[in-house]
Amino acid sequence: VQGLVVGGILLGLARLCLLFQAHGLELPASQCLVARLLPSATSAAGGRGGKAPGVQDLPRYRARSPAAKGSGLRLVRQWAGASMGESGGPVAPAWRIGVWVSLLIAWGWTTTPSYAEPATATVGKLRSEADAALATGQFEKGVKLYSQVIHKEPDNENNYFKRYRAYLRSRKYKDAYSDLSTALRINAKFTAALKKRVELGLQIGRCFEAVGDLSRLKSIDATAPELRHEDAVQQCAQFLQSAADFEQRSDWRNARNSLASALQYADSSHDLLLHRAHSSLNLGDFFEAVADSGRAIKIESDSIAALEIRGRAYYHLGEHEHALNHWRQALKFDPEHKSVKGHYRTVKKLEKLRKSAEANEASGQLEAAIKDWRAAIAVDDTHHAFAAPALIKISKALTRLKRWDDAIRAAEDASKRHHEDSRMDAQLTVAEALLGAERYDECVRAYQQAVEMDAKDPRANDGLRKAKVALKQSKEVDYYKVLGVSRTASGKEIKKAYKEKALKNHPDKVAAEDRDHAEQEFMKIAQAYEILSDEETRRKYDRGEDVTGQGGAGGGPHGGPGGFQFHHPQNMRHGGFTFHFR
Repeated sequence: VQGLVVGGILLGLARLCLLFQAHGLELPASQCLVARLLPSATSAAGGRGGKAPGVQDLPRYRARSPAAKGSGLRLVRQWAGASMGESGGPVAPAWRIGVWVSLLIAWGWTTTPSYAEPATATVGKLRSEADAALATGQFEKGVKLYSQVIHKEPDNENNYFKRYRAYLRSRKYKDAYSDLSTALRINAKFTAALKKRVELGLQIGRCFEAVGDLSRLKSIDATAPELRHEDAVQQCAQFLQSAADFEQRSDWRNARNSLASALQYADSSHDLLLHRAHSSLNLGDFFEAVADSGRAIKIESDSIAALEIRGRAYYHLGEHEHALNHWRQALKFDPEHKSVKGHYRTVKKLEKLRKSAEANEASGQLEAAIKDWRAAIAVDDTHHAFAAPALIKISKALTRLKRWDDAIRAAEDASKRHHEDSRMDAQLTVAEALLGAERYDECVRAYQQAVEMDAKDPRANDGLRKAKVALKQSKEVDYYKVLGVSRTASGKEIKKAYKEKALKNHPDKVAAEDRDHAEQEFMKIAQAYEILSDEETRRKYDRGEDVTGQGGAGGGPHGGPGGFQFHHPQNMRHGGFTFHFR
């Protein structure tokens, strides 16, 4: 064990010494740490007698064999063999085993690299390779090579100017602008860099800086062709100043207009596109925010601000998955970004509640579904693109529960939300709830408003006809009211209501003095069931057509309705079942 540990350390340090010398570092053997450790290590191993060659001898051996690539194993073997007694006294077996194991480890380290390779390429060679990469369209490679050149020559403005060209061709405008600025800091009279910074500054919206650059350029070269941009630069700067003033006053519409004017000159400005997207977001124009932030991302794919704004725009449009995708991308660049993490967690919580509500609704657990929908809305009550459809679902669930007033309130709340895509659905849901509540006058008015919103919507037109028929029938014989069911009742609900009403109003179940009235009610109940239990007849009745053969919506209280044969109430057979009253 001792031999393994000590031998491994020594062999590793031996390799380090070789690397130092191979890379051109003049390191005297007397200054090598291994050379100092070696004597104590060999004595600890029990070596005695002649002096074994130390690590300090390896560089000289390597120098005698410079062409032997990958021959580190032979070097180490020579030293290790001597250390194990080939040149000295007896060595303990444990030490011999440990050193040979270390020898194998060292062989893995020394066979792959070649100590004879040159340390680094020269600056001139790097620069030539970078120029060639740029000429052949390998812009990323050119940037890397120019960066190596700059590392070696950080005070040469020409290096930054060449890397600027590579960045520009890669459409990395901010990096390109930064290199021009660095070149000018090194050499303030670097006219070529100043001219390019004027043009690039205008292109990316650095118009205030471009005004100053034009002034400097004019003092250096009054005939420079770049001075033709002076009017454009001045106008761009004025528009940017106006936009800043409007943003300060939260006048988002005028700010957006000023930014649009500036972007006519600065068509590659990530920052101006981002500012305009922010203005659109505050105006509620989410599609425009998506478009501008998307253009900004194309210019700077790692822009967290652009990814955040685009995610927010998708969120307000109700496109939660798109929003989450953009925020996930932003968090890859900065996992601890506070506002992005907040948005992400909000949507994840909201989506969890939405899925729970939909599952409860599908399984018929309407009360639980309503509770989940309301909890989801409470996560962000200002999120109208989610709240409005959720309130419509709540209203429909309440309608199924025959909680008419609550259903009407939920639908009216949905119609007040600022969500254009839900306006018609909310209006129709209000009308349907009013119809179920038998508030026919209000129902007719609600459907009329829906028709005014979209005269071509078949739901609005059909609903209006249905509401007018219901209003008319409510003033005559309303067979739904006779059975005590809503107009949206299912066939099963109608059948159940008929059984209960028939049993309750059977003439044999009332006192003698009430029998005549009971018979009349019983006949109305039977007539209502005959009409509503047949789907085709029910549809005609709902459309206001005559289904009795008497020219009206319902028959008289005495005698059967036209077109139907009623049986004696003592043994009435309806809908496939028989009542026997005793």
